[in-house]
Amino acid sequence: MSTGRDTTGIPTAGVPATGVPSKARGDAKRRAVVQAATRAFVTQGYEATSMDAIAADAGVSKRTVYNHFPGKRDLFRAVVAGLYEGLNVAESDRLAPDQPPETVLPAFTRELLTHMRRPEVKGLLRLVIAEHQRFPDLAEDYLKEGKSRAVALLETYIASQHARGRLNAPNPATVASQYLGGVKEVMFWPTMLGLPVTADDETVIADAVGQLMRAYGVTRQTNP
Repeated sequence: MSTGRDTTGIPTAGVPATGVPSKARGDAKRRAVVQAATRAFVTQGYEATSMDAIAADAGVSKRTVYNHFPGKRDLFRAVVAGLYEGLNVAESDRLAPDQPPETVLPAFTRELLTHMRRPEVKGLLRLVIAEHQRFPDLAEDYLKEGKSRAVALLETYIASQHARGRLNAPNPATVASQYLGGVKEVMFWPTMLGLPVTADDETVIADAVGQLMRAYGVTRQTNP
């Protein structure tokens, strides 16, 4: 099976040759369809994308596309889930509850910024914003399959720090929203408008972590 990347930066995958087990062939075809759909949605938009074009780009039949995805919205959900898959995996070393915020939040935030700067992630978000009036359900799908799951990881971590007494944060959702907003307002949203970002990642992340700890950190008193 041949793989590579096209000009959008989205991986491409061919259909495996004969002799490969049927499940592996089916999985490979599904991946090829999702990758083709990602390219189509990002470059053409949701309404203009056709299942026929996706099938042709993926090198599969239209019937194969519908066998995996009954409709275009189902395929859109799969695209969002695929883009956020790596970020949403709750790995053991990501936001470990036994580690304090000053230790784990910087690495998590760097990974989040790297994810959000991917051309296909930014392209999909632009699609959701541009086509919201005609397809309002896309925003719900984007949140449910992508962003909300990633944010939930941070909320769960903040709740764990509250339970351990490191943070006084009875409303983890509010704290997570404030923290992410402080980072994205400076480092991400200007890029969505085509504006330059002159701030330094590490400085912004350090400031955001410091603000969180000043607002919600619990100072432990030690006996003399």
